[in-house]
Amino acid sequence: MIKKRSARHNKRKKSITQLLLPIARALPFFAMLAFIVWSILKSNPTEFLKVDIQWNIDERLPITQTVLANKIQPLIQDKYQLDLHQIKQALENESWVSKAHINRLFWNSIQIDVETQRIAMRWKNTNCKAKDTANCTGYISTDGELFTPKKSVVSNAVLALSKQDQMIVSKLYTDYKHYQELSNPMVIKSFSKTNIDQLTLEPNVKVILGYQKQDERLGRFIKAYNKLKKSNSKVKQATFDMRYPKGFALSY
Repeated sequence: MIKKRSARHNKRKKSITQLLLPIARALPFFAMLAFIVWSILKSNPTEFLKVDIQWNIDERLPITQTVLANKIQPLIQDKYQLDLHQIKQALENESWVSKAHINRLFWNSIQIDVETQRIAMRWKNTNCKAKDTANCTGYISTDGELFTPKKSVVSNAVLALSKQDQMIVSKLYTDYKHYQELSNPMVIKSFSKTNIDQLTLEPNVKVILGYQKQDERLGRFIKAYNKLKKSNSKVKQATFDMRYPKGFALSY
């Protein structure tokens, strides 16, 4: 009988030990978790809960990361409901931004890649008066898009003159590339598209093409100019009005 009681006692003792063993093994984990939480709360919990943004900005972009961050600040207050489309739209509303690519890395972490507008032409609004400043100058991108940023940059790109109308600007950019191809190796310095098309080619030759038959007129100008420049150096500073049916008017 004594042996049986001893066996029961050992069995009970063993069961309690087995019960407490998993808890004892888990204690270091909970201790570590408590330490991490305590460390976060002690440091600055608001920093931990903020949206983390990893920026990758085109080095040619003439505005700072701070400017872009301020534009999207109202959209990243709620880390649980980040609207990536709204963030993209807000960034691309900045004149110098061509494209913004937004990718979610984690629930409160995003990657933002920003591409800058590339200048194809400088632009001037022909409707502006001398005292006007707003939307009177800007640039045409390599995509044919007109943009008028508050911050300007120095550029030696071709000067374009037209009304502030995207359809007109798109046509101007397409025609400019076409005229440059036709007039090569001469280089276009400026191109005005109003009621008529007018080019200025290096060194300072003005060519009035009018509003019709521009390709034909440009071809006639090139032939006449190449012939005249051999005997008359003044034509390099002259104005050729090509709107005549069978000839042109030349003025110095």
